Amino acid sequence: MIDTATPVFVKKPDRLPLVTDIGSAYMGLQHSSSPELVERVQALFDHLNRSMGFPPTAVGKENQDCFNILLRVAYPELMLDLADLIYVQHERPAVFLNFDHININLRKDASVDPDSVQALNQKMESLFQELTRTLKNDPKYYGDPEIIRLLSESYSFYLFKTGNFPWDNTLPDFSGDATHPIMDIATGLTGFNMIHLWPADGPTLYLTDNQPFITEGLKHYKSLARKRNVEILNIKFGINEPDVPPLGGIWANKFLHHLKRKERRQFLDWAHNSLAAGGVLQILDTDLEHRILKKEHDSNFKGKLIPGYLETLVEIEGDFCETLVQDTRLAGFKVTHFDFNPYHDETDAYSQFPGEDISIDFLGFEIVAEKGK
Repeated sequence: MIDTATPVFVKKPDRLPLVTDIGSAYMGLQHSSSPELVERVQALFDHLNRSMGFPPTAVGKENQDCFNILLRVAYPELMLDLADLIYVQHERPAVFLNFDHININLRKDASVDPDSVQALNQKMESLFQELTRTLKNDPKYYGDPEIIRLLSESYSFYLFKTGNFPWDNTLPDFSGDATHPIMDIATGLTGFNMIHLWPADGPTLYLTDNQPFITEGLKHYKSLARKRNVEILNIKFGINEPDVPPLGGIWANKFLHHLKRKERRQFLDWAHNSLAAGGVLQILDTDLEHRILKKEHDSNFKGKLIPGYLETLVEIEGDFCETLVQDTRLAGFKVTHFDFNPYHDETDAYSQFPGEDISIDFLGFEIVAEKGK
């Protein structure tokens, strides 16, 4: 572990460089089949090196040396790990360095003592996590258009070439008026697969999100996939609702639990007004995050959770499922389908310790609601 009592990464003029000759060799990127990612790994750390480095102290020098060994043996998909932790940790919370890749590269490096690999791994993981926290918590870096571009394009290139999408089977069964455009709300990472699956002869599909990393990545992927009937909108509901033609359908999947009840009612009113006559609102959601928040005072449970995850959750009412159905009807919809089921999950997706499962019980439900003709 590293001592984070003082900043590990600094922006001071007298800093030690972030990248040294050791790191800039990027040995682990050689012979990669992903030249687009290789180019962006180098571009990202060159960009960061212009404003970020290490304190000019003995500890700073030690961290600099270890960090540059990490860069030296880094794998191209490191860009995806950075993106997940900085911009979409809420969707992909459990992300750690891939030491299978790293240690293969370390064994090829004669300058590394084989007996030091385990300790080196631990320190590299700590430095990597500290780097992502720095980039995430500092507005200068979090909103930097160049960082967003490099990470979002890396995500897009990787998914386009591999088809290894974060979420599979993400195109909902459509019910509604297919002669009008369709809109997906708060699309997130599912948007990449939705673009991939969307038929060329289908109606216009609007994908919406308010995260520049997501919207820029989806635009880039759309261009690679040459999908002309998909539009990407940067939208924050309640702030800048989209001005679009009447919609045949709206998909709101795992979105409404992020809103308090007043905001959900406003969204439902907007959805009703935005649909064409006979249009359909399809909702798929869970109260999983509410259940996680309820266990925040369970020290054993909280001690296993990824640090900072609880702070990303929104407190909502315990009867979220029931109130959502009620509010959907109050907005003017006819609820044509409503189903819910309890689930039990044992998963390490939210655990800071890989392989150590957390037990979670939650309710999943779906609602189909139609606007009258």
